[in-house]
Amino acid sequence: MDYLLLFLLIIVTIVLGKTGTYFGLSEVVGQLLSGLFLGTSFLNIVHPNDLIHLIAEIGVFLLMLNSGLDSDLKEMKKHVKNSSMIAGAGVLLPAVTFPIAFLALGYSMQVSIFSGVVFSATSISITLAVLAEQNKLATPMGAIILSAAVLDDIMALTAATLFLIFIGGRTLGISNLLPLFAFALGLFLRKFNFSEVLGLMITKSGNCFFYPVFFGSIGLEVSVKSLNNKLLAVIIFSVLAIITKFYGSYMGAKLSGLNVNMSNAIGSGMISRGEMALVIIQIGISSRILNKDTSSEFIAAVIISTVVAPIIMKPLFKKV
Repeated sequence: MDYLLLFLLIIVTIVLGKTGTYFGLSEVVGQLLSGLFLGTSFLNIVHPNDLIHLIAEIGVFLLMLNSGLDSDLKEMKKHVKNSSMIAGAGVLLPAVTFPIAFLALGYSMQVSIFSGVVFSATSISITLAVLAEQNKLATPMGAIILSAAVLDDIMALTAATLFLIFIGGRTLGISNLLPLFAFALGLFLRKFNFSEVLGLMITKSGNCFFYPVFFGSIGLEVSVKSLNNKLLAVIIFSVLAIITKFYGSYMGAKLSGLNVNMSNAIGSGMISRGEMALVIIQIGISSRILNKDTSSEFIAAVIISTVVAPIIMKPLFKKV
């Protein structure tokens, strides 16, 4: 029975992911919605189990391994001044703002601080798609955004690990260290000639099997009923997710000497949270920092920021 439900989750997740891209949304959004529809929020057919959890963990590993393989450190060094200031400011503003907002709305200190870690992350996949669409992937703007996003995510993953040790009071297990280890391994393996072939194999197997299970399983964790009395919180968190990352990255870009149009474009390119924030949310769930109720508003804000990001990006990218 578990295998049939797993198969159903994969098929529905892939179909809704492709449907999402057809309507101009991120594939990740469609995949998350599949978990919502199949889980307790709507149809109540598929529930998280050991098999889904195991495959989702492998999906996280492959996702982060591929991120490391795709990160060109040599290219990052060319824009180290710009990307460091953009990443630093883009992490600092949400890391400070979100805990204040969460505390003001009555959340625990631990969840509030963890919210700053989650929303300091950046997803580059949606930004990559918009850059490619406008043929700006190989431009200085594209290189700076990519470099800043990689630094951003290294900071966020490191912060998540330090949070578990010093604030969460958790003993780190392999599932907690997996994302950071996989990312570092990808950076190391990139030096070898086989890295391109390995990246291609990971992408194909991930897209067909592991990634749909991971993103679908995140959707399974969302309880829509628990959001009924948290609509104001979700709206506030979604607005903050967009504003803090945009203006934080914008200020970093301006301080590094970039012009207004470039700074606006870079700010918009750093908004999307997508898969990186979801990886950190999953760390929070597996470490019991977040439960099914509290994780729902996190995921809802991530979905909204991921949907809104391309709408803001496209006109600002065209001005550069």
